[in-house]
Amino acid sequence: MNKSIKVLDSTLREGEQQSGIRFSAEDKIYIMKLLEEFGVDIIEVGHPGISLEDENICREVVSNSRKAEILMHSRANLDEVRAAKRTGAHWVGIWASFNNISLENKFGGKDISCVFMKAKQAIEEAKRLNLKVRFTIEDASRTNLPIIDDIVKVALDAGADCISIADTVGVFNNQTCREFVTYLRKKYSCIFEVHLHNDLGLSLSNALAAIDCGVDIVDTSVMGIGERAGIVDLIQLATALTKFGYQKNFKLELVEKLARSVSLSTGYKPDDTRPIIGKNAFTHTSVYHVKAVQSNPETYEPFDPKLVGRERILKDRRPTMPVGKLPFKPSIKKPFIKGASELKYHTDGPGTRWVHLDSRVDNKASFYVIQRFFDEVKQNPEKHVDKHTHHCDSAFLFWGANSDGTGLTCCVQMNGEEHIAHSPATVFIPAFIEHSYHYVSGKGSFTNIVLSPDYNHSLLESNRSLVFSN
Repeated sequence: MNKSIKVLDSTLREGEQQSGIRFSAEDKIYIMKLLEEFGVDIIEVGHPGISLEDENICREVVSNSRKAEILMHSRANLDEVRAAKRTGAHWVGIWASFNNISLENKFGGKDISCVFMKAKQAIEEAKRLNLKVRFTIEDASRTNLPIIDDIVKVALDAGADCISIADTVGVFNNQTCREFVTYLRKKYSCIFEVHLHNDLGLSLSNALAAIDCGVDIVDTSVMGIGERAGIVDLIQLATALTKFGYQKNFKLELVEKLARSVSLSTGYKPDDTRPIIGKNAFTHTSVYHVKAVQSNPETYEPFDPKLVGRERILKDRRPTMPVGKLPFKPSIKKPFIKGASELKYHTDGPGTRWVHLDSRVDNKASFYVIQRFFDEVKQNPEKHVDKHTHHCDSAFLFWGANSDGTGLTCCVQMNGEEHIAHSPATVFIPAFIEHSYHYVSGKGSFTNIVLSPDYNHSLLESNRSLVFSN
């Protein structure tokens, strides 16, 4: 196994190719610093040649980097290479595609020699500007080996420092990936990198196969975000490299913070069963499993959850038998009045609380809605909600009794800061943010929406075991 493997993270570039995602400069800087602290070797920050705005953001991120080498993305285009240089990056990642489907659909049927010339000129310009060059063969996994050989020779002769093999549509399997990397590793002495997409769910296993065959650099992103089904998940790869004995000093205790930060910035939330960070990744429910884990956790755990800052959850009670949910039939349900006796961190306080939706109102519900009505309270009202944290997103909606929604004032606490909310007002509360609220004055209603069908199960208790929930 290659013990000197380097990890490149492309969250800030590849991640922006996931539908609906674009990072601000502030978010890129924050995530870049976390990636540096986590132990990533190279960070791909963006594609500055897209626009002046992108170039300015990339330059600002580079100016804040301290540890990792920084790489910028570029087509085989002289202007884009120069834009990468202006950002102050250490590397430029130049790419082009050469197989028949690309030549016909991306280059208007031009001869492959034209694309070779574009690549050669871009690499030579980058070297003239004293940039390190990674040259990526896009869609290499669907390009014939004789063409690959010609491309590698052209790129290396022009001065490329690294050749990246892109499995652009995720069609490699372990065997074909091994054969490809082994062929190139034996034939050329340059640095090799792999960029593996996850369309068939094989990117991580292909990455490990490539490492086993001597590849030098693996591209990743946090939670695997990227175009279509994404690429290799940094968190999974880092944990696997640690588990399998590679000499790589990742700060795995930062897994939770890294995943949460990218999730908050992008709005992307992995499913409950996602390895390492999923809500259920370290949850045991079968009675037999729970007993075995209580005796020795190794019976049903590949590694101690504490390695990645998690804790196991043991649930020795099966859920009650639900009413059938299929086939779906629309139904109208009735809300009910409920005091605070069943709600942790709540006291009754002023006003009447209605439960509009939760798993009891409708067993198909995936979130709950509580509405509270306040009349004018003459005396100084007591605070009626203690600080608490959910493992899912939630929201406060304040609506006064006046026709325009004015007339209600409440106080909201988030992360230790107090803010006065004059209705109408809406407060979004991301998962894992400690919060509370209390009535101050006026008349109106308060609505609380939490993306969990059960209030108490949505709470993040002191063990901090739940990382994400949809």
